[in-house]
Amino acid sequence: MTTGELLKDYRISQCKTQKQWAGDVISASFYAKVEKNLSRISADDLIELLHFNQIPLIDFFSKLRPKDKLIHQQELEINRMANEAYYRNSEKELQQIREVVAESKLPNKNDELLLIDSYIAVISKEPEKLDKKVIDEIKEKVFNISNFDEEGLITYCNFMNFFSLDTNLLLSKKIVKQFIGTNSIEKQKIVLGIIINMLILCVQSKKFDETDIFVNYADQIKTTPAIFFYKMLVPAFYNIVKYQNTHNKKFLDETETIIKSIKLAGMPDYSKDIEELLLKNK
Repeated sequence: MTTGELLKDYRISQCKTQKQWAGDVISASFYAKVEKNLSRISADDLIELLHFNQIPLIDFFSKLRPKDKLIHQQELEINRMANEAYYRNSEKELQQIREVVAESKLPNKNDELLLIDSYIAVISKEPEKLDKKVIDEIKEKVFNISNFDEEGLITYCNFMNFFSLDTNLLLSKKIVKQFIGTNSIEKQKIVLGIIINMLILCVQSKKFDETDIFVNYADQIKTTPAIFFYKMLVPAFYNIVKYQNTHNKKFLDETETIIKSIKLAGMPDYSKDIEELLLKNK
C-alpha cells in the first residue's frame, strides 16, 4: 500500500472530502494527486496532515508497508516519532515504536532499535540497561559524523550524557559555533537543547566558569514563539550559576518562578528535574 492509498483509506473512514481532509495544510488539488500517487507529499506536510486529522503517527506508519521509495521517509518519521516520545518522557510510546520497528523490514532496523533502546534507558534513568558496547556504538556514531545535519545534531544532543564533560565541552562549542547563525527553527531548537544540556552538565560538575560562553551563544538566537520554551530554560539554569557566584537569593527565586511556569504548562516531570538540580545547589 502506498502513502496516498493509505491516506485515502483514512480519509474515507472519517467521511471527509479531499478539501476537508487537506484543510490548510496543502491544497486540495495537490492532495488529490497524492492520493492518486501522481505527486509525493513531503515528510513535514505528511506529519502535519496526520496531526490535522488526528491520526496517530504510530498507527499510520505501522500500516504502511515498507517499499524502497518510502524507506528513507519512514526512517525519518520513525526517528521523529522517537524524538517526540523521548522529549515527552513517554516510555510507553517508545516501546510501541520499538515494536513496529522490530517487526519491520527496514534495512537499518538494528540502528533504529539501538537508538530507541538508548532513549528508553535514558528516560527511565536506568543507563545500566545499556552495556558498554552499546554506549560505545552511540559515541562512535556521533564521532563518525563528518558534517552534522539535523539528525546528527539530535543524536548528539540526546546522548550527551554518554560523553565526559571535557569531551562535551570540545564537541558542543564546535557544533554550537557552527550552527549559531542558522535560520532553521528546528536547528535553533536543537542548538538551544545542546546549550541547555551543557549548562546542566556544568552545574552538576560545579564547572560554573564554563557556562558564560554557552549563555552568550543562546543570547545570539532571537527569541520567537517557536523557541520561547527553550529560551526560558536558559536563565533557569544560569540563575543557579549566578547564585553560586553571588549567593543572592533573588536568582533562586527567579528559577523557582520558571519552574512554576513549566508546571503550569503541563510538564511536571521536566520541572521536577530542574527542581532537584536547584535543591542540590542551594
